[in-house]
Amino acid sequence: MPGADTTAIARLAAWLNDLRAEEISRAAIERAKLLLLDTLGCGLAAHDDATARAALATLDGLGGAPQCTVLGHARKMSAPNAVLANGTLVRVLDLNDYVVGAHPQSGARGGHPSDNIPVVLAAAELARSSGQDLLAAIVLAYELYGRGKALMAADSSWDGISVTGLVAPAVAGWLLRLPPERLAAAIGLGTARAATPVAVREGQISAAKSIANALIAQDGMQATLLASRGVTGPLDVLEAERGLQAVFPRGPAGDILAAPLSDDGFIFDTAIKAYPCFAGGQSAVAAALALNAGLGGDVARLNSIHVALADLPVVRRWLADPGRVAPQSREAADHSLHFLIAVALTDGAFGLRQFDGARWNDPNVRALMARLDMTTDAALTRRAGGVYPCALRATGPDGCTYDVEVLQPPGFAQDARELGAAVLEKFARLTKGHLTTERRDRIVAAVMGLDRAASCADLMRPLAPDAATIRV
Repeated sequence: MPGADTTAIARLAAWLNDLRAEEISRAAIERAKLLLLDTLGCGLAAHDDATARAALATLDGLGGAPQCTVLGHARKMSAPNAVLANGTLVRVLDLNDYVVGAHPQSGARGGHPSDNIPVVLAAAELARSSGQDLLAAIVLAYELYGRGKALMAADSSWDGISVTGLVAPAVAGWLLRLPPERLAAAIGLGTARAATPVAVREGQISAAKSIANALIAQDGMQATLLASRGVTGPLDVLEAERGLQAVFPRGPAGDILAAPLSDDGFIFDTAIKAYPCFAGGQSAVAAALALNAGLGGDVARLNSIHVALADLPVVRRWLADPGRVAPQSREAADHSLHFLIAVALTDGAFGLRQFDGARWNDPNVRALMARLDMTTDAALTRRAGGVYPCALRATGPDGCTYDVEVLQPPGFAQDARELGAAVLEKFARLTKGHLTTERRDRIVAAVMGLDRAASCADLMRPLAPDAATIRV
């Protein structure tokens, strides 16, 4: 067993202590701006969601020190509660960015590193950080998320959000400038409470899918504040015989977590979402929309619809999961390939409105879901390069065949200019009806100028409107 100063967590804390914002590459900082703006748009658009409203009402009822801004909410909350509130808002529509493909070291897939942007926002506001430090902390959050996923097995029973227990206190403690021993304690406290089973997003999927990471991040913020006052944590939790080796079995953890930064870090391994559904459904929705367009919307005349997907263990699990095949909730529907393809084919559109009225229970949509012939295709997987492709083949009553293939989802592999245009368009679309044009422009300007801002205050002000102007 390593000594207290040589554990993976202690080494990570020492590495963070020596790291300065100026060491982050310009390309990474510019990408952090765009991913921050995308994340803010997702959170600001979520106030109509029932789970988000329940979380905000609950946290408002708890009271507490008004320390940190909540997106689109007139009242500030304590730092941990603001993390929970914003984390729920950002995640609940399933529109925030995601990791594309498998991790190069562990093969672990998926995840939403932007789930930790709420931690960065709260800690930066609490610490009165500069805009440059806020952006650097976002790059760190993505980097540590990727490094944490490297410690997990590809077929793990533990969900990737377990990594947030390490990431949240690491970036919060870095922004709050905790000394190495207290930063290590914060990471130990947060990591010890983070293990979450994959069951939160399988079977009869519940609101836990949307709020589970936010709860871990809230704990991470709280752990940071406790450690800042001298509360100690288990620094050997990753190595201990009865620690978290089942959750993080790969390694060596210290070498991975405390490795030098590279110019092509994990922040470049993410894509923004075009559609409000899970990452594995992005290409499927795009393919269904293309098929609808090719048919002129006349889907009813099709005799058969064959769906080919990536031949991966995780995809086979999705197709065998009864909760996804026949979804019974909003949370299950946005993870159901059957529903996503059927409703996009039926409507010729896919957005938040496609969930209105519990469309997963619509008899016409259900009937089309039952007609889908779903398979996996190894050749398709190889040609797609490790992402989630979808190929549709439909036949009409005259025997005519219609083929659509989407190898890479929208938002994947964009250069900086394309990504910037896509994020700006998405931000404007999501916040229409939630923000005035003037407030929207102020947020965009504040985000794009963060690297030159001495304080993050100019960003926080337009994120939380006055009580008299907030849309209820």
